[in-house]
Amino acid sequence: MPEEQNPDKIGTNPDLVTVFCNFLRAVTRPVVTIIFAAVIAQVVIDRIDAPQWFIALGSACILWWFGDRTVQHIKDKHVLEQSEGKGGTNAQT
Repeated sequence: MPEEQNPDKIGTNPDLVTVFCNFLRAVTRPVVTIIFAAVIAQVVIDRIDAPQWFIALGSACILWWFGDRTVQHIKDKHVLEQSEGKGGTNAQT
């Protein structure tokens, strides 16, 4: 195996990197979402003038993450149904 393809030669374990990235994403998403949601709620309740860029960024992040989780849930459900033999487009009449 050439050196550039051997993960042991570069000193990183791809599984460890993946686990770390997933952990980091799992921790930061709720924290950032709570911060954005709290600030947006404060703006609405107390009628504070917040920068438009912050409101746009917060709304985009929350919608993106909600959409991402929804799509992932649908994909997982579809894969589960196919593995159980429930899903399929080959229904006989």
